[in-house]
Amino acid sequence: MHRACHKQIHALFTETELAKHYSSPQALREHLELARFINWVKDKPNDFNPPTRRSRNKSHL
Repeated sequence: MHRACHKQIHALFTETELAKHYSSPQALREHLELARFINWVKDKPNDFNPPTRRSRNKSHL
């Protein structure tokens, strides 16, 4: 997995959310906010490293 995508996944979801609801690549791709990010980042260079902000929706925040 690309570093930018990995960082974005952990910014959006808690470990518990990942385990319960997003344990497959398909489930991750179907999440609207992550799908938008993937669509945006897919044409960027491999060494592109965008800043990552934590989601306000994370359950432990």
